[in-house]
Amino acid sequence: MKRRLVVIGNGMAGARAVEEILARGGADLFDITVFGDESYGNYHRSRLGLVLSGEENEADILLNSLHWYQENTITLHAGVRVERIDKFSKHVFAADGRVVQYDHLIIATGSRPFLPPMAGLYTPSGTIRPGVFTFRTLDDARRMIQFAQHKDHLRAAVIGGDSFGAEAARGLQSCGLEVDVLSGHRVTAILGADRITGLSVRNQPDIDCHMVVVSAGIRPNVDVAVVSGLAVERGIVVDDHLRVMDEEDIYAVGECVQHRGEVYGTVAPLWDQAAVLADHITGSDRGSMYLGTRAVS
Repeated sequence: MKRRLVVIGNGMAGARAVEEILARGGADLFDITVFGDESYGNYHRSRLGLVLSGEENEADILLNSLHWYQENTITLHAGVRVERIDKFSKHVFAADGRVVQYDHLIIATGSRPFLPPMAGLYTPSGTIRPGVFTFRTLDDARRMIQFAQHKDHLRAAVIGGDSFGAEAARGLQSCGLEVDVLSGHRVTAILGADRITGLSVRNQPDIDCHMVVVSAGIRPNVDVAVVSGLAVERGIVVDDHLRVMDEEDIYAVGECVQHRGEVYGTVAPLWDQAAVLADHITGSDRGSMYLGTRAVS
């Protein structure tokens, strides 16, 4: 009888883990169910800037279309977030009321953008104010394109100098906006009442802008692990087999994990982690170990 494998997260790490499992005969071992926050298939996140600039369309950056899941008899709950895990009864509980039992569980919840403290970032109700964007998802790119097309939106500011910030700046320039990139400067406030008019920067003149992209790094997305009582420090703590500490049947992979004190935010580690995880969960190589990923410059 096949075992029930549930994957929480349909980003690059979760999908890669499933691919590696299938490559080791996983279709004969498991009935696979995947939950993903986003309402479409898996895509190459590092190419979002090409969608923003118009050099590629959304279909060009897909890694696994919705049809791929059907072809591989994978049950995909796209656009459905898992809120809680009961590790004793082995059930996951989704935001839409769905409850699914598992024999083995993989957590691949990725990371979320870090929003540094600054005045004017949030509305009185606690939501991010209109005109402020993060840049991590296709939905982010869609919203940025739509906002940039408004005739009165002529200038943008990107807070942060990481690779996603650079891609956001380049993409918005392709949309016809003038863009300032603030790296190494402390932004203290987003200015404007009804609409954004600029940024206040410590020890610098104010910056005029009509939209703001915050690209100030990422943090592991560990919410579901925390509420479910799993081992979490900076990320979900895993061993050299990608098993969550003190859990026999729960694994984690990608930007949400902490391995030997390290957390990772690039693609190469999740590729390496997914392969080791698949070796163990399928039993194809019990001696396989993840010992970290060397940075390549």
